[in-house]
Amino acid sequence: MKNIKSKKLYFKVFEEIKSYIVSHNLQSGDRLPTEMEMAELLGVSRNVLREAIKTLEIIGVVTSKPGVGMIVNSFNSNFLSSCMFLNLIGDNKELVGQSQEVRTVMELGFAKKSFDSMIKEDIDTLQKLVDDMNFSETLNGDYYLLDIEFHRTMYKRLQNHVLSAFVDSAWECERYYKSMFAQNKEINIDKHQRIVDALVAKDYSKYLEALEYHFNYNYKAKIQQK
Repeated sequence: MKNIKSKKLYFKVFEEIKSYIVSHNLQSGDRLPTEMEMAELLGVSRNVLREAIKTLEIIGVVTSKPGVGMIVNSFNSNFLSSCMFLNLIGDNKELVGQSQEVRTVMELGFAKKSFDSMIKEDIDTLQKLVDDMNFSETLNGDYYLLDIEFHRTMYKRLQNHVLSAFVDSAWECERYYKSMFAQNKEINIDKHQRIVDALVAKDYSKYLEALEYHFNYNYKAKIQQK
């Protein structure tokens, strides 16, 4: 591993440790080198290394065990989502648009499966989430929590954890840079209501049309902000 020098040193170290785990094919329960060994490998101080390891612990990649050291955790979708999100929040804001394009293709690709999988309980939940959106005065934190829960509900019965991780990561990226997007509460709520209406009508064509409108609006909003 090479020496790392930058104003975002701990994030670079975070990336290097992830690469180390992959390149050495470390599995759940495997131990990382000691703190001293890792600091020497990366050519950084132990304080910088600790910052990076703390981030890895927060997102669930590793766990510190007294008397044992840093242990690699088993895979989970939250870990995948967190890693993708952290990779997206660099200096290049164009990554926001790219992540949304990938999310669009993935969600539209799973549209038929999600449409077929949802039951009345799910549709009722989606309608309640839209109703709650109306009580949010602006597109604030509460609105965004309702937004992601809406999309999670659409795909939860597919039990595809990788899809969920991609959707969560792209959504978090959009929220992180939400100031880049044209914010209009009425249009945002209408996008979601169209999806619910199509589900209530059991009309897949309208459901797909509503999804396309939802994502095309997001993309155009970003372009307008350039």
